[in-house]
Amino acid sequence: MNPLNYFYTVRSYVDSYAGLVGRRFLSLVWLAALCIVIWFYGYLLGYGDFKPLESVRIRLLIIALLLVGWIIYMVISAIRARRRDQALVDEITNDAAADAAASQKTEVAEIRNRLRGALALLRRITGKRFGYVYELPWYLIFGAPGSGKTTALTHSGLKFPLGDALGTNVVRGVGGTRNCNWWFTDEAILIDTAGRYTTQDDLNGASKAGWEGFLKLLRKYRRSQPVNGVLVTVSIGDLLTRDLAARREELRAIRQRLSELDEYLQARVPVYLLLTKADLLIGFVEFFDGFNKSDREQVWGTTFSLEESHKATELPERFLAEFTLLQERVGAMLLERLQQEPDIEARGRMFRFPAELASLKEKLQEVLTTLCSGSNLVEAPLLRGVYFVSGTQADENAPAQAGVSRAQRSYFLSKLFTQVIFGEASLVASDQRLSRRQLFLRRGVYSLAAVLLVTVLASWTATYFQNTGALAQAKERIDAYEELVQGIAVRDVSDADFLRILPTLDNLRAITTGFKRERVWPLSFGLDQEGKIESRHRQAYQRALNALLLPRMLVELQNRLADSTDVRETFDALKLYGMLGGLGSVDPHFVSLQAKNIFARLYPGEGRKAVRAALIAHAQALATGPIAPINLDNQLITKAREVIRDQSVAGRAYDILKGYGEMRALQSWIPADALGALGEQVFERASGASLQEGITGFFTASGYRSVVLPQIANAAREALNEQWVRGEASSAGTIDAVSKAALQLYFDNFEQQWSRLLGDIRVHPSHSLADAAETTRILASNPSPIEAIAITIASATDLRPLDIASTENDAAASLLDGVLVPPDPYEGLRKALEVPSTNGEDQEGESSRAPLSALQLAIKAVSSQLSRAATSTAEVAQIFDVDSQLTNANQDLLQEARRMPAPVDTWVAGIAADIGSLAVKTARSRVDTLWESDGVLCSSIVTGRYPFVRSSLHDVAMHDFVRLFGPNGIFHTFFQERLKAFVDTSTSPWTWRGTFGAPGMPSKALAQFENADKIRRAFFQSNSESPNISINIKPLSLSDSAGAVMLEIEGERVVYFHGPVQSKTISWPSSQAINLSRIAFQPGGWKQAITETGDWSAFRLFDRAEITNESDDLFHARFKSSGHTADFEVQFGSVLTPFRLKALSDFSCPSQF
Repeated sequence: MNPLNYFYTVRSYVDSYAGLVGRRFLSLVWLAALCIVIWFYGYLLGYGDFKPLESVRIRLLIIALLLVGWIIYMVISAIRARRRDQALVDEITNDAAADAAASQKTEVAEIRNRLRGALALLRRITGKRFGYVYELPWYLIFGAPGSGKTTALTHSGLKFPLGDALGTNVVRGVGGTRNCNWWFTDEAILIDTAGRYTTQDDLNGASKAGWEGFLKLLRKYRRSQPVNGVLVTVSIGDLLTRDLAARREELRAIRQRLSELDEYLQARVPVYLLLTKADLLIGFVEFFDGFNKSDREQVWGTTFSLEESHKATELPERFLAEFTLLQERVGAMLLERLQQEPDIEARGRMFRFPAELASLKEKLQEVLTTLCSGSNLVEAPLLRGVYFVSGTQADENAPAQAGVSRAQRSYFLSKLFTQVIFGEASLVASDQRLSRRQLFLRRGVYSLAAVLLVTVLASWTATYFQNTGALAQAKERIDAYEELVQGIAVRDVSDADFLRILPTLDNLRAITTGFKRERVWPLSFGLDQEGKIESRHRQAYQRALNALLLPRMLVELQNRLADSTDVRETFDALKLYGMLGGLGSVDPHFVSLQAKNIFARLYPGEGRKAVRAALIAHAQALATGPIAPINLDNQLITKAREVIRDQSVAGRAYDILKGYGEMRALQSWIPADALGALGEQVFERASGASLQEGITGFFTASGYRSVVLPQIANAAREALNEQWVRGEASSAGTIDAVSKAALQLYFDNFEQQWSRLLGDIRVHPSHSLADAAETTRILASNPSPIEAIAITIASATDLRPLDIASTENDAAASLLDGVLVPPDPYEGLRKALEVPSTNGEDQEGESSRAPLSALQLAIKAVSSQLSRAATSTAEVAQIFDVDSQLTNANQDLLQEARRMPAPVDTWVAGIAADIGSLAVKTARSRVDTLWESDGVLCSSIVTGRYPFVRSSLHDVAMHDFVRLFGPNGIFHTFFQERLKAFVDTSTSPWTWRGTFGAPGMPSKALAQFENADKIRRAFFQSNSESPNISINIKPLSLSDSAGAVMLEIEGERVVYFHGPVQSKTISWPSSQAINLSRIAFQPGGWKQAITETGDWSAFRLFDRAEITNESDDLFHARFKSSGHTADFEVQFGSVLTPFRLKALSDFSCPSQF
C-alpha cells in the first residue's frame, strides 16, 4: 500500500473515532505518543556523530515546547469553536425570523429565546463550554408529508430532557418553525424536517431554497460530519393506496434529496429507510399484539453489512432475500399466534397478515431500486438498512367493537434508534471530493516524499555495504563461540567448574558488532543493523549465562548449603539460591556481593584476580537480565531453613548491617598504630596474633555514628523483607522493634570485641633483668606507649550519644532516646585520661597533671632499680629479697596498677608480676646447670627398668633406688638445697612460686620432683634410710579344689588351710635377704608354685594377681594357678600404697626446668 494512502485511510478512521471521544483527547494522545517517541528514541536520531536529541535537557525542552504549543492550539480552537457555536445559533434563529411574517415577530422572538435556552441546557448536559453543539451526533429525518416522521420520533422511547427543562410539550420538539423541529435527546440531536422539503411542490421555490440553505448551514458549521445519519421515512399506507405514478414521483423526490445531501454536505452519510405505519397492514396489530414490551422494542427489518452497503446496485436483491426470511419467520409464527388468539374475527385478520406482508414485496423492490440507483456522475447513497416500524395504531380496516379498545403502542422503534442508528454514529466519512481541494497540498507532499525516497534509497544502498562487513565479522565471532561451547554440559549440570565455562562466556561477552561510529554515509534510515545485532547479542549472552553460569552457581550454592552449619553463611547462600531459582525477587547488588565472596573463596590469590573479576562481571550480568526458571532442591532448602530457623530477625538485620559496603570504607582500630614504633617493641598479643590485626571500623565510635545508626533501620527493613527466605509469609515485628533489637546485639558484640582484643594485648614477658630494664625504660619514655594506646581506646569506644538536635538521622536518634543505652566499658579510662567528650561536654579533672603521670613515675622507679640489678653480682635471692629496693619499687608499681582503670590495670600488673617472676626464671636457669649431672645419673638408673616400667625384665637395684629416692637421696637433697625457696608445694602438681599477684608457673620437671617425693614418703616411711614397708596379709578364701595355699614374700610365709583365718604382718624388704616371692597350692606340692625373683619379686608377684582396690591402703588380690584360686586381703600402714603407687609409673627423670 502507498504510505500516503495508508495515512489517509488511518486518518479517516481517526476522524470517525474522534466523533466519539473528542478531537482534543485524540490530539492529546498523539501528543503523548510523540513525546514518548522523543523521550525514549530521540537519542537515536542523528546525522553521523551529531545527535541533536541525545541530551536529556534538549529532549525535555522540546517536549515542553510541544506541550505549550498544544495548550495554545487548544485555547485558540476553543475560542473558534465558541464563535462557531454562536454563529450556528444565530443562523438558525435568523433563518426562522426571516421566514416569519411581520405579524409573527412576537412568536419569532419567543422561538429564538426557546432555542437559545435549549442550546444552553444542552451545554449543561454535555458539560462543555465550547463545542457542545458537536458533542452529540446529529441525524436528519425527512420524508413525504404525512409519512409518520414525527409520530415515529414521539413514540420511539427516546428521552427528551429539554421538554421538562423548557416547560414545553415533548412532542413539539424545540424551535417550532415551519422548516424543521429540533429534537434534543440524551444520545443524539434529531432534526425533523418539514415534509415540503422532500416534495418541494410549491410554485415559488421557497421549499427548495430553504432545503438547500439548511444543508449549507450544516456544512458550514459541521464540516467534518455535517450529520451522522439520515432517516428516510416511507409510509406503508402510501405504498398500499397510492397509484404507481404517485409512488414513483415521491421516490424520485426522495432520491433527489439524497443526491443533494451528497452534493452539499460532501460526505458519505449512512441512510436508514424506515417503513412507517406498518400497523396499516391487515393483521399486523393482532399478530404482534401478544408481544411483550421487550419484544416490541426489537428491530424488525434488515441491516446490511458495510461491504453490502457500498455495493448499492446489489441491495434490492439482497433485501428481497432478507424480506423472504421475514416472511418465513412470520409464517412459522402464524399457527402459534392463531392458537393463542381467542377472538375469531381477530384470528381472521391475523391469518391475512402474511398475505398482506407478501403484497409489499414488489412495491418494496421498487422503492429499493429507485433509492439505490446511481451513475458515473451521481453516487448511490450508503443505505444501511430497511426497517418496519409503527408509532401508533390507526387500523382503519378494523371494525369498531363496542367496549373494546386497544392501547396505543409503538412497534420496533426503541432499539432501532439506540442500538442500530446511534450505534453507527461514527460511520459517516468525508467524501473524496473534499480531497480534491487539497490536491495542491498533496502534490507538495508527494514531491517531498519523492525527495525523501531518493535520499532514503541512497542511504540504504550505502549503509547496506557498510553493514555487510560488520555482520560478517559478527557471524565469524558467533561461530567461534559455538566452537568453544561444544562439549560443555548445559543440562543436568552437576559440576561447579567455572573455569571451564569462563572462556566461552568471555568470548561471547567480548563479541562486538563491528559497526564503526564514523561512517562514510552517516544516514541509514532504519537499515542500520547495529541495534538489532547488539540486542540479539545481549539475548544470546543472557541465554548463555542462564545455560552455563546459572546452573553451576546453583550447584556451588547447593554444596555450600549441604556443608555449611554457619547461620550467616547459610542464610546468604539460601537467599542467593532462592533469588536465582525464582523464590524471591533478584537484588543485583546482593548477587554481586555474594559472587565476590564465592569466587574469592574458590579462586584466591593475586594471580587469579582477573578470573575473579571476569566471573563477578558475568554474575552481575546474570542478575540484571531475565533469569530462566530452574528446578530447586526443596529438601536442601528445608534443611537450610532448619539451620537458620533459630536466628532472629534482629540477628539477621545485624548480619546485614555488617555486610554493607560502607563498612569496608571504615578505618580499623590497629593496636600497632595506636602504640607507635616503640610500643610495638614492648607489647604483644598473648595469642600470638599480630599487633597489625585489630578491630574493624564497624566496632568503633566512628563506624557507630557514620554507618550503624544511619543504616540500622535499612538493615531491619531488609531483614523483614527476607521472610520468604525462611519460608514465612509475613514479617515478624516492626522496623523500629527489629532495629532496637539489632542495635542491642551490636552493643553486646561491641563489648565482646573490645574485651577480647584488649584482653589479648599484654606487655611481652622479660627473660632477664636486662630485658626487663629495657622494657620498663620504653614504657617510661615520653610519650608513653601505654598512654598513647589508652587515649585511642578511650576515643574509639566512646559511644555516648551526640546532641540529638544535631542528629541528621531522626530515626536513629529515636532508638537511643531513653530506650537503649550504648555501652561505655572504658568510661573509667576516659576519665583517668581526662579525654574531652566527643559530644562536646567538658570533663572536670581533679588535677591539671598529665594523664597517667603517677604511673609513669612508678615505672621509671622500677626501671632504675632493674638497670642496677642487671649489673649486680649478688645472688638471685638477695636481689629479690623482701626488703630490696627493686622489690619495694615493684610493689609500688603493683599498687599503682590497682588504681588504674581497665585495661591499663591488667597491663601494669602484668609488668609487676613479670618482674617478680624473674627470680624464678633466674633460679630455673641456674638449676638447669646444677641438675645436669644428677639428671644423667637418674636416667641411667631408671630408664627402662622395673618398677618404673612394669613390663621391663630388668630391675632397678635397691641401693640405686635408695640413692635416688631415699631421705638423703639425690632428689630430696637437690630439692631442699636448690629448689625449695622457689617452688610452691601447696598445689598439685607443684609449680614455681608466683610473685606480685602472678600465678605460679607449672613445670614438668617439678612434677617429677613431686613424684619423687611421693615415692620417698611411700617407701621410706618414718624417714628410714632404707625402704621399710609394713604389710598385713589376710587369707580370705580358697577354692574347694585346693587343700591349702601358701603365699611367701622373701622368706615370710602366709599358709592357709580351710579353717580359721589368721592374718600375718610382714615387712618389705625382708631381713632374711631372700630375693624370692611365690604362691603355691596343695595338692600339687609347694614346689609347683608361681615364683618371682629379684629385689622387686614381691611387686612382680602381685602384678600377676587380680587386684581390687578397697581403699587407699587396702586391696584384695586373687591368685589363680592350675585351676585353684585363693583370695588375700593386703593392707599397708600408709595410704601411699607402694604396690599400686601411680607415682612409680608416672615417674621419669627431669631434664629441663
